[in-house]
Amino acid sequence: MRKSRESRRPSARERPSRSHPTLNKPEIAEIVANCDREPIHLLGRIQPHGALLCFDAQGCLIARSANACEWLGAVPGLGEPITDLHLSPLSRQTIRAALADREMTSESVECKGATGERFDLIMHWADDTLVVEFEQISLKSPAATQFALFAQRAIQRLQAARHDNVRQLLQAASEAIRAMTGFDRVMGYRFMADGSGEVIAEAKRDDLPAYLHQRYPASDIPQQARRLYVLNPIRQIADVNAGPVPIEPPTHPQSGMPFDLSHSVLRSVSPIHIEYLRNMGVAASMSVSIIRDGQLWGLFACHHVTPYRASHAVRLSSTVLTQVVSILIGQIEATQRADADRRIHDLRTHIAGELAQADSPLAGLVRAAPDIAALVDCETVALVVDNEVVLRGKRADASTVSRETLLELAQHMARTRVEHLACASTADALPEALAQGLAANRAAGCLAIQMQGDSRITIVWLRDELVETIHWAGPPDKVVAQGPNGPRLTPRGSFEVWKQTVTGRCRDWSEFDQLAARELRSILQEIALVQMRESERARTTLLATLGHDLRDPIQTINMAMLLMGRGLATGNDTVKRVEGSTRRMQSLIGYILDVSRIRSGMGLGLKREDAPLRELLESVAEQTRLAYPGMVLDVQLADDLGNAYVDPDRLTQALTNLLGNARKHGDAGASVTLAATLTPEGPRIEIRNRLLERPTVPFERLLDPFKSGSLDNPSNRGGLGLGLYIAHAIVKGHDGTLVGSFSDHEACIRIVLPAASALPRHTS
Repeated sequence: MRKSRESRRPSARERPSRSHPTLNKPEIAEIVANCDREPIHLLGRIQPHGALLCFDAQGCLIARSANACEWLGAVPGLGEPITDLHLSPLSRQTIRAALADREMTSESVECKGATGERFDLIMHWADDTLVVEFEQISLKSPAATQFALFAQRAIQRLQAARHDNVRQLLQAASEAIRAMTGFDRVMGYRFMADGSGEVIAEAKRDDLPAYLHQRYPASDIPQQARRLYVLNPIRQIADVNAGPVPIEPPTHPQSGMPFDLSHSVLRSVSPIHIEYLRNMGVAASMSVSIIRDGQLWGLFACHHVTPYRASHAVRLSSTVLTQVVSILIGQIEATQRADADRRIHDLRTHIAGELAQADSPLAGLVRAAPDIAALVDCETVALVVDNEVVLRGKRADASTVSRETLLELAQHMARTRVEHLACASTADALPEALAQGLAANRAAGCLAIQMQGDSRITIVWLRDELVETIHWAGPPDKVVAQGPNGPRLTPRGSFEVWKQTVTGRCRDWSEFDQLAARELRSILQEIALVQMRESERARTTLLATLGHDLRDPIQTINMAMLLMGRGLATGNDTVKRVEGSTRRMQSLIGYILDVSRIRSGMGLGLKREDAPLRELLESVAEQTRLAYPGMVLDVQLADDLGNAYVDPDRLTQALTNLLGNARKHGDAGASVTLAATLTPEGPRIEIRNRLLERPTVPFERLLDPFKSGSLDNPSNRGGLGLGLYIAHAIVKGHDGTLVGSFSDHEACIRIVLPAASALPRHTS
């Protein structure tokens, strides 16, 4: 029965070093570097179940394994070429062909040894050295065609199964490899971002303990071993207790360096790895690399409790199957990415629409908050715009997250010029005080983006702590020992389950989470760019409009004064002309100031009071009749409209603008209706007029103060095209609504003001 040890992992800042307690960090780093520098491809020895010959480019033998003559019979002397007295005819023919053409090393050949043993003759070039290996074939090994057929069927089954996730795929592949190779255990092993690995699939004998879901630290497979797993994707160790056979001479006669056996199938094994396998109770092993985009993604680890060899044909079949697995992994990941892309695209479109239609960045983000939260799986999302903070989330107590802490996080990102932050542990990535502030609200990790512009916008997704128990395959600590290259880490002696409780962290932010965050930042940048262009257009339009429309009254004043100076006009005529032009100039400047106050967020400075609504509307009607003598105004007012809590002057300005628009843009021969009734929601005011032509744009577009065609509109000569925009802002400032609708022959603008009793008394 396997024992289980437990250890609770402290927080990242309190965590003790896993290395020897008497070593400091530089010493630990040097030990790790020594392990990574161990020349496991230059050991100068091979495993004893075969023989090795090395030829230079001229075909002369420059090295051989000490057992070469025993296995192969007569071989050339050092410095001599191969002759008909050496090896078997097929072996000589194959080696000569490879010396003549490097491309001839791609296929293995079965040949005979000195006493009739069968060998797989396998060759490769290492720089200018032809490495020839004779690997003994077991007498019980079936024909290569049988394994090729088995691999083909296994591949067909994997392709037809359409696995939903990588774990399912690796489980099916592990079972297929075990059935094909005969190993006692086959594990599907996936590397993680920190270099550690986890067994995510396992096929084994029933009597063996399970390693499924166990984690192995990154130091179990040093960097140079990972490099070899990429260069040579299949590796076999036939017997951990077999003594290695030296290569004679141990170094190249020209370079003086050990022979590079990176691609060798017989390469001997590092002593530290032999010790590692013995501690696991493994007598033989084979590993097949899973390569994705040129990187080591994972591997299939095959173990046997007694000495065991898989033939070269079996290993090739396993390699082909694993290559198909790599392709299928890519397809699964591509499907998952496509699904995520579709989801992100749909949410992105909706968020962009909400932001584009909003009056302010904060208002747009609040409206889009459900979609922003849905972009990334989280407990809380914080929307920080300058000094304003809005929280949304799954947790009922989301509102308790400290506003000051979130503002400090935004300021920290601005100070450090970080636009994208992703950390599963705030303690590892943020200043201590800031990390503690988030932890006080159960936020263990955060994903944040920031965009600087007219407003500083920071979006923060927060995740709660995920207390996780990791099942290590034995204690991950290593023991320091003296090796041939200085101190090194030795493999642990126990592989009993060692439980480690991890706290202070949240779930890792996936690539899809971070993609979604970057997409949102892209949206914010696009919206900001559009708003910047619109703002620039607005400023340009205002200046152009002001210059255009002020020119006429100024010219009128100048002309009046000139005529009066020449005695061609009386004082009364001049005064009237100057007064009219001055009123026009005041009106223009008033419009510009109103628009400027609205767009800057200052508001219109409403001074609200209780005012009799019917009297106010009758006054507006009378002013309109005086201003437009030829206009037919049909007034339909309910008897009792009550009081409205409004700014009388501003509401009069809005209604006058709307009535003026109705006269200018409607059928001049038809009447304009001003109607008002009292509804449960509050007073409702309608302005209706007959149309000569239905507008081709929606009413909402007409609210844009800088819509194309506002200036020099034939039906609005002398106007700025800003009246409807200002009227809408005035009504909105009164907490009311202004909507418009068009039929083929009539335009109707409806204003609904809140009931006076429902409003608090204040001045905005």
